[in-house]
Amino acid sequence: MSVPRARWMVLLLFSVGLMAGCSATSENLVVQGVSNARDAFEAEPKSDNEKIGQTALYVPNGYVIEELQDDFNGLITNGGDSFSLAINPNEKATSTLFYDLQKVNPKQLWLVDEKFRQNGRFGFVTVTEIAEDKLELVVGAGGVKMTTISTENDFPKNIDWMMKTVRSVELDE
Repeated sequence: MSVPRARWMVLLLFSVGLMAGCSATSENLVVQGVSNARDAFEAEPKSDNEKIGQTALYVPNGYVIEELQDDFNGLITNGGDSFSLAINPNEKATSTLFYDLQKVNPKQLWLVDEKFRQNGRFGFVTVTEIAEDKLELVVGAGGVKMTTISTENDFPKNIDWMMKTVRSVELDE
């Protein structure tokens, strides 16, 4: 093999290894995020510190409730990131309504489609890729759901606090 060809092969192998490493990192971030969501769903709900209408909920420090469309829908922001919150007061903690709505299109491809059940309560996480390094995260617990667009790197952190927030809303069981 000639020297230029050998260099080309080394460069090609390095590139393939780098891409494989990035893929593994992305997969690890997704696995960590889903684990965070499961832990947050199964843990005791965080204490409320904010309100949307008459509904008390937990919002982490640094996050702000910006807009209220009504007493059951709001926009939470942190810097340039936005998180849409929807509360259906007619649904119980056992409700699968928001999950079922996610699954209406049978052709939708999901990177993550996880369901959680504990003591009759229902929760879920769905993730779709909408662009390179842009994921749509939807987290729900009973009649409460939150949606955002996230980078892969922010996925574990976002999904963790999002589940903590939706779990903090008290619903009838």
